[in-house]
Amino acid sequence: MAEDKDNKTEPATPKRKADARKDGNIAVSRDVTTAALLFSGIGLLALFAGPGIHQLTDITRVGLTRSFDRVVHTSLTVQQLHSLVIEVGFTSGLLLLPFLGGLALVAAGATMAQTGLLWKSSLPCDIGRLNPIKGFGRIVSLRSVAELIKSLLKIAIIGGIGAFVLWQDLPRLPEVVDYDIWGLLAVMGWLTLKTAAVIVGAISVVAGADFLYQRWEWERSLKMTVQEVREEFRDAEGDPLIKSRVRSVQRDMMRKRMMAAVPEADVVVTNPTHLAVALKYDQARMSAPIVVAKGAGHLAERIRAVARQHGVAVVENKFVARTLYKLVDVGKAIPADLYRAVAEILAFVFRARGLVSERVVR
Repeated sequence: MAEDKDNKTEPATPKRKADARKDGNIAVSRDVTTAALLFSGIGLLALFAGPGIHQLTDITRVGLTRSFDRVVHTSLTVQQLHSLVIEVGFTSGLLLLPFLGGLALVAAGATMAQTGLLWKSSLPCDIGRLNPIKGFGRIVSLRSVAELIKSLLKIAIIGGIGAFVLWQDLPRLPEVVDYDIWGLLAVMGWLTLKTAAVIVGAISVVAGADFLYQRWEWERSLKMTVQEVREEFRDAEGDPLIKSRVRSVQRDMMRKRMMAAVPEADVVVTNPTHLAVALKYDQARMSAPIVVAKGAGHLAERIRAVARQHGVAVVENKFVARTLYKLVDVGKAIPADLYRAVAEILAFVFRARGLVSERVVR
């Protein structure tokens, strides 16, 4: 296993990465989501803190007033108390709803920004995961211990930065004794936002580094051996031996179809020994002669032999034979530039058969 891991020197192919994504193996940094949540949380608190505090203050004032009012206290019923609790809960829910909804959207966006759109059709059910011994083994694994140490270090660093920021404002705290409630809330809110902003900045730096590390670790875990790359290429492109065999069979079938069409041809144009092109022309159904067979070397010899065996005329014309062999595929009509040259050949053949027509080629 160690040797196989050492041999994985090739970067992962796009197919390997796509398969890993389908299996849920993606580079994701939880610190990026944490930093996004903290940053958006500070912004949402700064946006909704003022109106929210005023509404909560009004609700608290009304509750305290009713509590110390003897008339209200003596006439308070269960229905009234139930209505008061519902009112307080509904108002608190309305205050928290935009804050929690914003955090949920930010969390989803931060995760999607790292993973993209990902959908798994089914979740695998692995009974082995319910084994407590294996579960304990995963908890105390080397990777888990490393992650725990890394988390403790991050907490220590970020906590130290927050404490340092608060320490600078510590001499101002005795002054808040003389402040009213609104002044106290303003000072505490400012200290909270200031400390949170510095902590979020530190977490953002840590999150960026962790994302790069997670990406590097993901790429490293997907590395492939040279043999794996070859096998994947072979699976994608097909086995070369099989493809070669298929091409050979296709060539054989095409030769058989061509040789079967030679007896139906009107003329075979040769070069004179290296090339042979068989042409067929039906004035009623064709606008121009069609190449029904062509070949070079041994195949040209076979075409000429079959033509002579079935009484098909063989005419030597080097220019026409070379041009047709290079430019026209089997089953295609000849180009217009060769109409006159081919018409002369066909006219000669048809005249020899006594089938001369006023319009040999249109």
